[in-house]
Amino acid sequence: MDAAENLMNTKPDSALAILKGIHRSDIKGEESSARFALLKSMALDKNYIDLKTFNVLQPAIDYYLEHGSPDEKFRTYYYQGRIYMNQCKEDSAMLCFMNGCDLRPKVTDSLLLAHTLVAQGSLYFKQYKVDEFIHNNLEAAKLYQAIGKNVFAIKSYTNALDGYILKTDKVAADSLLSICESLVQKYPEGEAYLFSSYLSYTINLCSPKEIKELLSEFQDEKLTSDETMIMAQGYSKIGEYDKALALLSRLSSSKSPLDSLKYTTVKIDILEKQGKYKDAFTLYKEYAVMLEHYQHKLLTQDLLFSDQKHQLEIKNIKEIQKKNWMIGISLCSIIVLVMLVGWAYYRGHLSKTKRILTEKENENLKLEQDNLKKEKEKAELERNKKILEAENLEKDKKRIEAEQRQQELEAANLRLEISQLEGERDHLKQLQKEKSEMAKPIHDIIEDRLNMLNGLLAKEITNNDSYAKSYNEWIETMRNDKKKFMDSTRLAFTALHPMFMKYLEKHGLTVDEINYLCLYAIGLRGKEVGEYIQLKRHYIISHEIRKKLGIDEHETNIGLYVRRLMKDFEQSNQ
Repeated sequence: MDAAENLMNTKPDSALAILKGIHRSDIKGEESSARFALLKSMALDKNYIDLKTFNVLQPAIDYYLEHGSPDEKFRTYYYQGRIYMNQCKEDSAMLCFMNGCDLRPKVTDSLLLAHTLVAQGSLYFKQYKVDEFIHNNLEAAKLYQAIGKNVFAIKSYTNALDGYILKTDKVAADSLLSICESLVQKYPEGEAYLFSSYLSYTINLCSPKEIKELLSEFQDEKLTSDETMIMAQGYSKIGEYDKALALLSRLSSSKSPLDSLKYTTVKIDILEKQGKYKDAFTLYKEYAVMLEHYQHKLLTQDLLFSDQKHQLEIKNIKEIQKKNWMIGISLCSIIVLVMLVGWAYYRGHLSKTKRILTEKENENLKLEQDNLKKEKEKAELERNKKILEAENLEKDKKRIEAEQRQQELEAANLRLEISQLEGERDHLKQLQKEKSEMAKPIHDIIEDRLNMLNGLLAKEITNNDSYAKSYNEWIETMRNDKKKFMDSTRLAFTALHPMFMKYLEKHGLTVDEINYLCLYAIGLRGKEVGEYIQLKRHYIISHEIRKKLGIDEHETNIGLYVRRLMKDFEQSNQ
């Protein structure tokens, strides 16, 4: 049975052969019998062998509808409904499908759920419930697409398209037709389902010119009975009544009441347009008899009222469940009340019996309780003290670890700063050697900056402030003559980092904006730059520079960005 189930969707003929090889005597127990019955019903249905009795499926109905999982119940309802349809008991079939759809939130078999929606939709169509027919087929099409059954999806979409054509809703029909055409391009095997709907769409919703072109294109095609009636209807619309009657004459009498009604409707329309009112009236009387018979059959089967009947059954079930729940709550309340009364009586009797002994032992007990309370409070204090000590130890440990991490970070930052200062110093020395012909102001600026860097490096390495004399003098110069210092720094950077300075000029930065950026490049922070230049437009200048350089407003730090950019140009130059 496992092997048959695995082959059921891909090779149903092999699954059926395996199941036929299993003897009834080898199946033990109700659950195994139910599984075998359901699998065999599935295999027969997938091999297009219609069951008209419940001989095969009955064990599954008896067991799964009461004890089965949601999927097992759902499958049983579906195949039970299929058998009812084969028996022409369409009202019973509809109830089976609706019972199955009630399990929809818990069902995992999407393929069978889609099949059920399609089957239920076909019954809605017979009841003239076009909206429900469209809804079911659209839902089924989405499920088919989700599991990769695209040909089935095309068929369901074309069913829904036929529904919109019946409602003469051209907007919705156009939308569905475009979906079907795009799917058929990907999956040409689904074209057979679209052809009939396309014929009906053109003849019912398009212009006479488009109808005539379509009839001319497909007049020699081999057509089904339904397609032949649609073509005849088309010829009638464009006034070619002889061709319409010739097409209808090819059709033999149909066993389907709906096809017979459709055939008669088309022929009456043709006869009326030809002016053959007597023949049309005679045929109309036959049509009225057929329609009355069909509607009587619907009423007799209760198919028209199956939805309401199902809803009433569900409502009754819910009311019974609600009533049972209320009864259960009432019984529980009574039981609890009796237990409380009994417990109260028992406690009163017990209290009365022990009252004398309790009074005699009361003082001793109270003393013991006081002692216990004190011991408990002492133990609680000890416990709280230990907890507090543990918390303090944990805090001290975390603080020490944080200090260690901070020290490590500061050491790493110091190493990085020293490395950067050394790099800049070496670069200045190299530039001093290679560019002896540079202008004296630039040469002096480089000399001053080199002295400052040597002093600052010595201070950082030895932790001795006396080495930072050149750096302190440089800072003092910065404070005394801001314009001169900023211009000299820009000239120094022009000599040291020409590509970096050209990049700034290329992006349209003014001399003042470049001077502003050079303050960041020599290592000053935003707050220090603001304090140094003492301009209220400090943040406006920063915003304008960011805009010209294309720096995001949320860039971490403009100083970091400038120094990183300068370093990138140095590496590319190397």
